[in-house]
Amino acid sequence: MSSEKLIHVKFEYPEAVESKKEILSFEMNLLETLQTLKNYNLLRKEEFALKLKLHRKIKSLLAEIKSLQKTLPKVELSDELHKEKTTKTDNKKRPINEDINFQLREIQRKLAALETNNF
Repeated sequence: MSSEKLIHVKFEYPEAVESKKEILSFEMNLLETLQTLKNYNLLRKEEFALKLKLHRKIKSLLAEIKSLQKTLPKVELSDELHKEKTTKTDNKKRPINEDINFQLREIQRKLAALETNNF
């Protein structure tokens, strides 16, 4: 250290106090940031544990569903039920205006069929 030149800087008292305040403020911000990072890491670990627990529960639930599917008898739908099921889903997919128009056409078709049967 003797070969190095030392430089001395003179601060006025107000400047020194202001510098000291800034340094302490910086240290405080660093400590708050460190605390936030620690909290973040704890929350991430907790999240990972919860996700792992959820994954295990879903996996066991899927296994139970598969075992139920194996033990329960399989139901085969008749053609009529299958047609009704598809028409119900088709009716749900139509917008309201088209559904009303469809119903009006059906009623007109039924009326026409009744009129031809009466004469």
